[in-house]
Amino acid sequence: MENAKVLIIEDDQSLRKSMLDAFEKKGINALATAGTEEANQVLNSQPIEYLFVDCLLPGMSGDEFVIKVKRDQPDKKFKVILMSGIYTDKSTIQDLLKKTQATAFLKKPFDLEQVLSLVKSAVEPKENPLKSLYHIFSKENLTTREKRKIIDSVDEISGYDLPFIYSLLAETKSSGYLNIYFNETNVSGITFSNGCILGVDIEDKTTYIGEMLIQSGFVSTDDIQKALQSKNNQRLGQRLISSNLMSPHALEMTMMEQMNVRLAKTISDKKVKINFASSEVELTQPSIDSEQLLLYMHDWIASKIPISWLKNLYAMWMGHLIIPTPSFKLDHPAMKMSLIKSLSGFPGRLNNKTSLNTLLKVPDYNQTALYKALHFLHTKGLICFSKEIHFVNENENLDFINGVLAQIKTMTAFEILQTYGLAKFNNKESAKAEIVNIIGPRPTSENPKLIKVWEDARLIIEKAIQTLSTEAKQKMEKEAEEDEAANKVKATQLVDEARKELLMNLYQPALEKLKEAAKLNTNIFQFNIYLAWAKLGTALPKKNKETLKEVEMDLMQISPDERYDALYPYVMGLYFKAKNDLLNSKKSFDKALAMDTTFISARRELSLVEMMMKKNKKNDSIFTMDLKDMVTVLFKKK
Repeated sequence: MENAKVLIIEDDQSLRKSMLDAFEKKGINALATAGTEEANQVLNSQPIEYLFVDCLLPGMSGDEFVIKVKRDQPDKKFKVILMSGIYTDKSTIQDLLKKTQATAFLKKPFDLEQVLSLVKSAVEPKENPLKSLYHIFSKENLTTREKRKIIDSVDEISGYDLPFIYSLLAETKSSGYLNIYFNETNVSGITFSNGCILGVDIEDKTTYIGEMLIQSGFVSTDDIQKALQSKNNQRLGQRLISSNLMSPHALEMTMMEQMNVRLAKTISDKKVKINFASSEVELTQPSIDSEQLLLYMHDWIASKIPISWLKNLYAMWMGHLIIPTPSFKLDHPAMKMSLIKSLSGFPGRLNNKTSLNTLLKVPDYNQTALYKALHFLHTKGLICFSKEIHFVNENENLDFINGVLAQIKTMTAFEILQTYGLAKFNNKESAKAEIVNIIGPRPTSENPKLIKVWEDARLIIEKAIQTLSTEAKQKMEKEAEEDEAANKVKATQLVDEARKELLMNLYQPALEKLKEAAKLNTNIFQFNIYLAWAKLGTALPKKNKETLKEVEMDLMQISPDERYDALYPYVMGLYFKAKNDLLNSKKSFDKALAMDTTFISARRELSLVEMMMKKNKKNDSIFTMDLKDMVTVLFKKK
């Protein structure tokens, strides 16, 4: 008899039989038991792929059984679908999904079509779990079903991939719970309803509503103190509203921003495991809808994802044509985002089908902005890549391969494998098949120079692939991690030294240290704030326009979770001062002092700006008064 694909553990005989019949009609081999003891015997004898389990069973509960099996037999790989007619509230469902790592939760009574949709049929081809999430780069028309399959197929990803996952869940109007496992004890949960984000449950001891309300300018520190003195059990936000110190809309906006900050904290260089559990979730407010998510995603990509990671991600797509998808429109809201607007004529160039290799040669394009703008548009599904490398002529082909050759000659085997996405393959032949996506097929031209550089590049990449083995990869990964950790320690020390120099107004030496730190590791909390501060310190006396443009890029790369202490509004105050926007400069310094009354530099700058404003007001008054009053002012006795 053929092995069962599905195991159902359900003590309700009628439901058990209905589910078995439904699978049989679909041609899916399934078994069913009434309790966990018999189920354990089946799991020990059959390679089950899907486990449907009722939460409330006689003896051991369904969720306890799943946890025990996963702990005692970690080699068993099956997807868990929980079922219950008792546990229906959101917090309980979310807790059960986290503990069991289930992929879905079915509230009884449920439709049998819902059950069948969770199981792939026997004839449906399985996705390769090692297949890169970004291999959809070359798919121009992705259907909702294909997008959902991508979400189901991925397991372990980089934290930098999470914006892509959030975008896919929003686009597919998904409802349920996305669980993100940073390790066995650190689990984050994101709640979705019809594509909107309703809640972000993460370990967070720093993002306080009170501080965020002050930073946003909705309340003052005095307002917070008054609200805390009121004798009721309401949360701070509700106390402020009840005391008529703030509008309900302000609280809703700040709670959305709190979700934004918490989502930003999930995006990191750590490897994470994810699973999305489909479930009916009622839409409540506040929520992050697709329009708001677009703004937040732009911020996350601009501020959280390092250029080094993006260069590795897009290395094998350098020579492929960038193709606008049917969703691409020149008036799309994404085209109004800062990253896109910082690149003159960028949407028009994309509309004419160019390549990343060509875009990198545009003289005025900031390389960091270019990579991040491209990734933002791709994450939103507005662009994809041609399946084959495209060159206008032989010279362009030669220049491209020479560029790749120059790069890989300076790399270790592991760096080549990592940079071009070859490290994920366990099979050397599969990895070799990817070489054409890196340097293109062997040139058909008789040009000896072109053929030689192509062969040289191929041989170096093939040599790197020969080192491909599980043991070698583990060793190289460990060495790379140790090097990265050492560099981060050195970079952190340099940033700390630069911070002390900035507080003493020693801008140039601080800037030199920060540039040195940038070569080692920029993934340091508030690095771009310190960098902008140092550049503003050198630019303010001269009002250097080029430096101010650089500062604007640095400010764009400050992540949401780095903006909620006094340092961020202080640096924004310096920026507005450099732009001669004294009113916004004053507001920013006021915010910095509201958050930290001991911030001496902010107090000093506020005094200077207020003096400048008074001087400007005095000068303005001379030009706005009538002739008689002006003569009186100019010629009155001293």
